Amino acid sequence: MSYSLVSRSGNYLLGLIPSGSQGKSFLETYTITSADQATLVLAAREDSFKYAYNGLVSFLAGLAALDKRQAGWAITEMYYSAFYIARAALCTEPRVIFHVPKGTGSGHTQFELRISAGEMPSVSNIPSTHKLVSARFRLRYPAFMASLVVDGADPIDWLMEQREAWQYRAPRFSDPEFPDILKQFDLQKVERLLNAYDMDISGIYLADPEHALVAIPFRLVTWFIKKSPLAASGVFQPEDIKFLRKSCVTGGTKLTTISRYLES
Repeated sequence: MSYSLVSRSGNYLLGLIPSGSQGKSFLETYTITSADQATLVLAAREDSFKYAYNGLVSFLAGLAALDKRQAGWAITEMYYSAFYIARAALCTEPRVIFHVPKGTGSGHTQFELRISAGEMPSVSNIPSTHKLVSARFRLRYPAFMASLVVDGADPIDWLMEQREAWQYRAPRFSDPEFPDILKQFDLQKVERLLNAYDMDISGIYLADPEHALVAIPFRLVTWFIKKSPLAASGVFQPEDIKFLRKSCVTGGTKLTTISRYLES
């Protein structure tokens, strides 16, 4: 597996900019060709699997943090798990979000593009990548999230708020105690709880602020990798999938509710 700080689709779009041209000005007036579309669809597919990989790794890291009584870090990992799956889902639309370096050499301009011949990249009117992903994904929620509200808020926005509150506004982490949003998550019953989340057709757990922090990222991860299996994607090396399977453990408990989605 090769690694880059820029997505494959982003690299392709940046590669279209002629040498010596100002990236923002060029891309704002560039029309996607049929050849561009064919290449970008494949690139976005690869990006989607890589984002999904990150989403699963972040979810498992969140559970590992809870096992270590590191609730502050777990909240951040759970939010990022949902964020990565949202980006993965957008790539399958296919829609990509990418960043173009400013001519001054300092900072970037955020673009988005619906991949289709005749379309033009556009500068996003939402400067935050996190808020842009939330806004675009909200229009394409899977069925189990279509009318979901958590404590009066949109579910992804609610997760974002928990992360920002505990990372930036709280005077200290609750560690080693769990905050109220995790007080119903019993680590001794982790597999039983994940099974309950998996079977939650009515959304009783997903909408519950004392379960949603784990339940929503879990359902998003399993929803995506069920319809787009990582092991059969052709994007990863066998050792990548082996790493994920070995990571599906918390406190000595094998998480079959997740590992079963990693079979070929």
